[in-house]
Amino acid sequence: MCTSSILKPFQKLGRSLLGISKPKAPPVSQESQDAAAERKAQMVQQEEAQKEERQKRLEVQLRRKKRGGSGQRSLISGQAGGVGYFDESI
Repeated sequence: MCTSSILKPFQKLGRSLLGISKPKAPPVSQESQDAAAERKAQMVQQEEAQKEERQKRLEVQLRRKKRGGSGQRSLISGQAGGVGYFDESI
């Protein structure tokens, strides 16, 4: 166990008894606030683009699934039904 973790409760107690508060963080500058807002807006745009891309991929997958096979079989020349299979005309 680290000595700082042992002393931390006593430091807090001492500060509270003496009325000493923790030092405050320096105020955030306007430039950094603007940069943070811009990053946030950019992240929102990227998330929207990812959602649209996901939706497109899902639509393509569903379309493939509904279609069934790959469409390579011919009903005319294939062996699995079609012309001449049932009536044996060919």
